[in-house]
Amino acid sequence: MRDLVRQIVEGYKSVKLVGQEEGYVIFTGQEPDSQQAVSIKVLPRLLANEPQAARRFEALSRALRQLNHPNIVAVRQVGARAGMPYVVTRAVEKGQSLSAALDRPWTVDAAADLVMQAGKALEHAFNKGVVHGTLTPESIVVEDKGRVLVADFGLSELMEMVGARSQRESSPFVAPERASGKPATPRSDVYSLAAILYRLLAGRPPQVVKGEVLPPSRFNREVPAGIDPLLVRALATNPADRFPDVKTFLAALGSVTLAPRVQQAPQAPQAAPETAGVTCSRCGTPNQTGRFCRKCGAQLPQPTARVPERRQPPPRAESKLDEPIQITRIEVGYVEVGKGVELRETVIAQPMPVATGAISAGFPEPLPMPQLKVTASGLFAADVDQPPIAMPEPPPMPVIDWAEIAPPMPEVPTIEDIPIERERP
Repeated sequence: MRDLVRQIVEGYKSVKLVGQEEGYVIFTGQEPDSQQAVSIKVLPRLLANEPQAARRFEALSRALRQLNHPNIVAVRQVGARAGMPYVVTRAVEKGQSLSAALDRPWTVDAAADLVMQAGKALEHAFNKGVVHGTLTPESIVVEDKGRVLVADFGLSELMEMVGARSQRESSPFVAPERASGKPATPRSDVYSLAAILYRLLAGRPPQVVKGEVLPPSRFNREVPAGIDPLLVRALATNPADRFPDVKTFLAALGSVTLAPRVQQAPQAPQAAPETAGVTCSRCGTPNQTGRFCRKCGAQLPQPTARVPERRQPPPRAESKLDEPIQITRIEVGYVEVGKGVELRETVIAQPMPVATGAISAGFPEPLPMPQLKVTASGLFAADVDQPPIAMPEPPPMPVIDWAEIAPPMPEVPTIEDIPIERERP
């Protein structure tokens, strides 16, 4: 085994052993011709010596060599030396693994931008016939300029070919069916991508209580409401309940308004602002709309929207002086008027009784209120030239002896009547 490993890495310069993880050995080195820094991953097991295994390995290696996307770590070589498979990829020098940046605060836009870029890489690989299967934060590298790179394509399938199992299958970012040994599908990558987005937004891996995924907005109030059902569906335990592929998941994510959850007053609907297509600053693809580049997944600069002119409301029709005015509603500080005259009987005031019971029988009946005339020509217009209304003389008020009605007051004792207790000797 050591001789085979030595034969694989001896063709490179400045070879160094980095370590061993996930069942494979990792070396770093340089290509002798281009001086390109590379990473060499060798699986120290042999492929099965049968035609079916050889055809499967050849199909996978051909698909991996066809991967050519700005968000995928470039695959330089895929081969097998005497049945021992290995993969050589370009080394990423200016960047860090996403696993080292999980605990930093992530805004909704930054997390969505990262997932969109990684999703574009998975979509490209799927179109070439490759499913990642074990996507975790360790497989994602964020360069210093912000570009996201996905690595380790094909490693999970290679480990299945040599009869080894990956430790990442037990990761909370890997689909649950992978832990039970089932093969990877596009829905498995949808789960991993959604789990990474959940971790960036909620600050923790997907939380499942009684078989149901808790929405990320429960842990982060800045998460838009539209992302909750999207991630709950993508993280379903049953693969059939998830999005069918990464492309559909990214389309649903792109349609969500990535704005914080702020309680705002309802506004009147406005016409959509006119926007012009923009050019991606990363890959240069022109005439694009939306928040993310349709080619490389980078976040697009948002153009300044042209706000439509606000239309002035039409002027109100002025009332004519010869039209009668009708007061239809009166409130504090508000009077609403209309056309025409409508006679309505309204109680303005009524007498209030000053006594009840047997005493009220001696009081006279209240005087009738005077009747006011209202005509179409105006209020009180018919009574301007008439004499004032004659008010009847009030009847005499009854004389009441309150001393007979009120109960007698008790006698107030004098000082002489109060007994004084003397102190005993």
